[in-house]
Amino acid sequence: MEPEDLSVRVATSMKEIRDLRPVWRKWTHGLDTDLDYFSHNLKTDSTIQRPHVITIWKDGICQAMLVGYVKKRKVSTVVSFVNIPGPNVHVLEIVRGGRIGRQSSAIDKLLAMELLQAIRSGDVELVCFQRLSLHSELLHEIQQLPGLLVRDRVPHVFYYSVLSLQAKAGKQASLLPGKARREARRKTRILEREFPGKARVQCFSERGEIEVGIRDALTVAATTWQYHIGQGFSDTLQTQANLRFCAKKKWLRIYVLYLEDTPCAFLIGQLVRNIFHCQYAGYHPDFARYSVGSVLTARTLENLAEAGVEQVDLGEGGQEHNRRLGCPVREEGTVHVYSPTLRGICLNMFFAATQMVRAGGRYARSGLQLHQVARLWSQFLIWRRKPQRRSGKTRVKTSQAL
Repeated sequence: MEPEDLSVRVATSMKEIRDLRPVWRKWTHGLDTDLDYFSHNLKTDSTIQRPHVITIWKDGICQAMLVGYVKKRKVSTVVSFVNIPGPNVHVLEIVRGGRIGRQSSAIDKLLAMELLQAIRSGDVELVCFQRLSLHSELLHEIQQLPGLLVRDRVPHVFYYSVLSLQAKAGKQASLLPGKARREARRKTRILEREFPGKARVQCFSERGEIEVGIRDALTVAATTWQYHIGQGFSDTLQTQANLRFCAKKKWLRIYVLYLEDTPCAFLIGQLVRNIFHCQYAGYHPDFARYSVGSVLTARTLENLAEAGVEQVDLGEGGQEHNRRLGCPVREEGTVHVYSPTLRGICLNMFFAATQMVRAGGRYARSGLQLHQVARLWSQFLIWRRKPQRRSGKTRVKTSQAL
């Protein structure tokens, strides 16, 4: 396919988005590119100014799409568990899995050039991919964009993984590899030995019960360092609206591990087209020694497999976590492209400086064996923001066992 055979269109209004419905629905895509979810965010997210969906056409037939929004929001980054605020900027934000449709280097080149035109127009200072494969053809084309002042940066690199719950031909389905399965059973036995008959897992999925699930998940989330730097699961109006929308669509699943009436771990995700997308997870640090997060993950995978779910998108996780689960790992990252303006250059410098400090801190922590210090620092930040935290061992009782 030659580049001259292709044409580009950009949808920037709700009417144009509705006109794309027949085309949009024909591709298999994830939660963030689901048309109903995308339209819901356009209506409820106050930071979104307009949609920005780039489509590539040939002979009147849509070949591919790049799905995003133009937002006005305050950028920030995290260094040593501290949220460093940046300026308010206009951002063209490409959603996770936003590149959908036919794969072609010619298409990716056109998409990259359209992004370049968007940042040169002055409407946006930053193009931000929430999650883009570092080995994708689109990133390669972005890195070839012309212009001395146009720069791309990958401020965060993550490791994402997808776990298949389907059995291979001629083999019995196995949720976890043997070693990971034995480890999950060992951790479950430890928890049951410490709290005999007092641990239970509950799944909230019906509209009438999600308020309880959200409340108990927030109780756990509020004890984590991610919550206190504005990341992870939080009690914002937009988060609440999104969860209620997903519950209405019958996608929402909230798994909570209780030690009787005390929630100590949670996992929230969306079951869309037989794929479970993990969105939020966390555990209470007072119960860390009992591996409550791992126990809940194992029970959740069992529940999903019994329901016939084919895949679980585990989201971001450390290499050790992914290795234990035995699933393939994809290297992806947050990718920024800055406008060739003074504001764009300042944004580049802001993220470059914090990226260097963060890398230096990781090097020092690893070289000087300061992992325990880092853990104590994160606990101090939580304690400082929540001085009323309950301490001591929690007494629990329950009638429904694991």
